[in-house]
Amino acid sequence: MRKVLRLVTVCVLFISLAIAQTATVKRNVVLRSKASSTSTAITTLKPPVTLTLINPAARNGFLHVTTDDGDKGWVYAKNVEVSDEEDAGEGNAPVEDDAIAKLLAAHVDAVGQPLVINGEAVCGPTGTPGNDGKKKALNTNKNRTDTPADTAYVKVDWADLRDLPANHSEDLPGAPVVIEGFLVHKVKPEGAESPNCGLTDPDEVDWHIYTSDTAGVDDISKAVIVETTARTRPIHKWAKSDLDAVVNKNVPVRISGWLLYDYEHVPVIGSQRASVWEVHPITKIEVKRNGQWVNLGQ
Repeated sequence: MRKVLRLVTVCVLFISLAIAQTATVKRNVVLRSKASSTSTAITTLKPPVTLTLINPAARNGFLHVTTDDGDKGWVYAKNVEVSDEEDAGEGNAPVEDDAIAKLLAAHVDAVGQPLVINGEAVCGPTGTPGNDGKKKALNTNKNRTDTPADTAYVKVDWADLRDLPANHSEDLPGAPVVIEGFLVHKVKPEGAESPNCGLTDPDEVDWHIYTSDTAGVDDISKAVIVETTARTRPIHKWAKSDLDAVVNKNVPVRISGWLLYDYEHVPVIGSQRASVWEVHPITKIEVKRNGQWVNLGQ
């Protein structure tokens, strides 16, 4: 009888382990050669692909997995749902609490500034939000022009910024952040928008810049948006041609600026962007040349 019970216990244990070692892709995720967002991309996995965990514990925020085709590699843990969260270690955890705490501590309230063209204020500090208080607050964050001290920026992994929780949409915007990645797609001057009072001249609009953690992945549905604004560009020496020159090139880019949650674009997550978390406005753009970061604004 004891042998039977022991056998049953072992079988249950094996079944439990098997269940705990599966995960389902919940959003497009890159299978990588190492537990790093800069390692070689093997393939892109799409929902609802099922993966087998080689190890349920995460490393640097990545899980070691095997696909049904036999490919082995690492996937970003926040993009998969582990079948048994208790056995998944940190794999399905949200962005670490200490990272959130650092961003909250670094927060600086925004003060919107007017848009001045040729010495004349052509748009007020909050643009044209109407009577919408939420949009007024959003426009105020977009229309700030202050630049943080170099020591104030909080370094955030590109994928962690993309996956910041929506329940911090009101208290995290206004934190100075810096991310690293690559420019993909093309730099897109925007059209008429509320922050800029619907103006459309080239010096009156913001620039949409698409970033990825993988060079050459020219798919805006997977991109994180960062933006220069009509109010901040005159402070710097950014040229669109300099940015175009590194789009879809294997040239690392470092973007610094203010964290923003642009709730107006939630409906297009997964089609025109990967997230509504942005760096907006940008305060510094750097590219890596010969192993050194070069500031494009100088």
